[in-house]
Amino acid sequence: MEKITLETESYLVDGKENERFFPFLELEFNENVIYENDVPKYYLSFSDDLNSVYGIGNWIMSDLEQKGHKLREVIIELGNKLDLKWDIFSSNVGKQIDGSWKTEKIELIILTDKTIEKIKTHYNNV
Repeated sequence: MEKITLETESYLVDGKENERFFPFLELEFNENVIYENDVPKYYLSFSDDLNSVYGIGNWIMSDLEQKGHKLREVIIELGNKLDLKWDIFSSNVGKQIDGSWKTEKIELIILTDKTIEKIKTHYNNV
């Protein structure tokens, strides 16, 4: 699986013990992070004109059109089909703990049709 490393900042959230929140504020308008169980895991990149997705067939654009271009709904539904808890937003939000910002490098799997097939194969063999 192809991977990408992003440099981002994280911070601690009040009341969440030592869990760090990764807001990925530096992403471009056509880039998204997919969280699996609130952990950043996949990277999704649309073309600059937002008419296609790197490594993913036209089916995702059709799904987006059917859902009124609501990417979050498409990703949650795709995760559900794979029996995974996916979202483009983390639920680890809240009051930031002062002085807890930290620069980190996060390695993400680039989400492609091949990646989705590997996920399906892995979970079908478990």
